[in-house]
Amino acid sequence: MVRLVRPEELKGIIPYSEAIKTVETAYREWAKNPVLNNPRQRTHTPDGVRVSIHHGAAPFLGMTGYMSHCELLKQFPEHQKSVFHGHPVTILYDSSTAELRAILVGNPTSKELPVSHAATELRTAATSAVGTRALARKDSKILGLFGAGNQARAHLIALSTLYKLQKIKVYTRTAANREALAREMADNFGLPVEPVDEPRKAATGVDIILTATNASVPVLDGKWLEEGVHITSIVSSNIGLVKGGFIPKKRRELDNETIRRANLIVVCSKSQAIQDEQGDLFDPVQAGITSWAEIHELGDLLNGKTPGRASNSAITIFKNNAGQGIADVALGALAFRTILEKGGGQELSIEGGSQ
Repeated sequence: MVRLVRPEELKGIIPYSEAIKTVETAYREWAKNPVLNNPRQRTHTPDGVRVSIHHGAAPFLGMTGYMSHCELLKQFPEHQKSVFHGHPVTILYDSSTAELRAILVGNPTSKELPVSHAATELRTAATSAVGTRALARKDSKILGLFGAGNQARAHLIALSTLYKLQKIKVYTRTAANREALAREMADNFGLPVEPVDEPRKAATGVDIILTATNASVPVLDGKWLEEGVHITSIVSSNIGLVKGGFIPKKRRELDNETIRRANLIVVCSKSQAIQDEQGDLFDPVQAGITSWAEIHELGDLLNGKTPGRASNSAITIFKNNAGQGIADVALGALAFRTILEKGGGQELSIEGGSQ
């Protein structure tokens, strides 16, 4: 039988420690078997509504399927904002029998942040944590953060499960936002967040730089980068909006100098970067600043096919360049397993398929 899972059942269901472990396994398995995942696909309406579909298989959890989410976007000169999110939906099929097993309405959220305002908050932050741990120096203690929204908040919680952060310097365009984030993180999680009034202050004297923004223009100047720093960035692409004539140019979060100075660049998916002509990667390749041969994939890094950080002085980048279905399906499967153990979900009076 098929079970329907409602949004309230998915709240606070997965701790970040488990989410990070599950996403890492998903990427390791994908690197061993390339047919487990396809690049994210998107469609747009003239009114600014965008649907994203993430296909993937997680046989290690017995499931395959996809996650889709829909949002209404508003464009500003230097940033992009989602002003409304339709409920995400994850469809899970048995990876051995092809039977439909579950329909999850809403995305699973973390135990640490059960109330989520971003459709892909848990998966995005968990993926960034996997890439950061694989590339940043093991003794990293100081974090520079760009952004103070939902993704920035989730990323801080995810990374704090991996690192004992002694200082977190946060910069945003609006002082009130960075000050509010600092208070929330200190009061609720005991994290030492210090608002700074210049972007350069968040990029210097740090071990890790995290850009978790909704920016459409670079927020980081590559000239500021110091030896040994690691950068994790999450802005991916809006090529569909550009080709549809909704906006004039592609989004960037990193500038060309940051890409040029990096000794190692790792992405979730090179196919995604090429398909979407992602500004932070595609444009520097087109300009001859780097090449696709010099850009590596996360799964290969995790499996040892790609060498990691060469030295403590190397500059590394993890470009979390669009969520992949392998991670969404794996997290959906993990959440569904937990719900079944609790006897949750509503059994629908339909079979999982037919001969």
